[in-house]
Amino acid sequence: MTLWVLLSLAGSGLAVGFLSGLVGIGGGVLIVPLLYFFYGHPAWSGATVTPELQAVVSHATSLFVIVPTSALGTWTYHRVGAVAWRSALPIALFSVLAALGGSQLAPMIPAEILKLAFGLLLLVSGFRLLRSRDGARTGRERPHVVVGALSGAAVGLMSALLGVGGGIVAIPILVYLVGLPLEKVAATSMAIIVFTALAGVTGYAVSGTGEPGLPPGSIGYVHYLAGLPILVGAMVAVGLGARVNQRLDTGRLRVLFGLLFLVLGARLAIQNVAAIPGLG
Repeated sequence: MTLWVLLSLAGSGLAVGFLSGLVGIGGGVLIVPLLYFFYGHPAWSGATVTPELQAVVSHATSLFVIVPTSALGTWTYHRVGAVAWRSALPIALFSVLAALGGSQLAPMIPAEILKLAFGLLLLVSGFRLLRSRDGARTGRERPHVVVGALSGAAVGLMSALLGVGGGIVAIPILVYLVGLPLEKVAATSMAIIVFTALAGVTGYAVSGTGEPGLPPGSIGYVHYLAGLPILVGAMVAVGLGARVNQRLDTGRLRVLFGLLFLVLGARLAIQNVAAIPGLG
């Protein structure tokens, strides 16, 4: 791996970390496409991964970066009292179990339909946030046990299957199902991401042990040699993103979330609808 490649990965990590801290997502929505490109161009990157394993390795390595990045962001939020732990922990409990299971299923399940479904979910959530005038509806912080179980399972499964922290799923849940005050949504989402991503990356490391066709510098499906430069850049910037978040008023934060969901949702839907038989 050349110095230019290492610097490119580290620079990408700066952008990932800032966005992660700013809006409470793990950054996987940026890391995964970056790694798709990285493994898809071995002549440039110097990393050789068999085509059938490129997606799995990308998702596992993305979660490897997300764990410490989200942990630092969560600590920054916690110090200013922005994390609603009574909401985060019940959801995280079930997300951990689902992420462990999802990391075992990921090599066998195509992700196109799941990506399309969550792209549509993001579009709906984005429109609702942009049209909302009241922010959160109830201001409560403890989810009903059924809501916590189902929400955690959804967050954990999608995190493991798609290589994202789960924030793109957790944020709409915290806003619309839990009714969390909007100023605590990003921080609480990031706290959930820490536990979810840690479970997912552990599952990938174990399930990929002994798998042929993996690049040097890997533990199971986790290619830490590519993940470390991204991680360094992300760790530098995530605290800044979290501090900027605390200086935004809820109106601007609502618009930011809404626009982010619209962009991500449209991207997921357009990319994956053509891959589904009968729709493409």
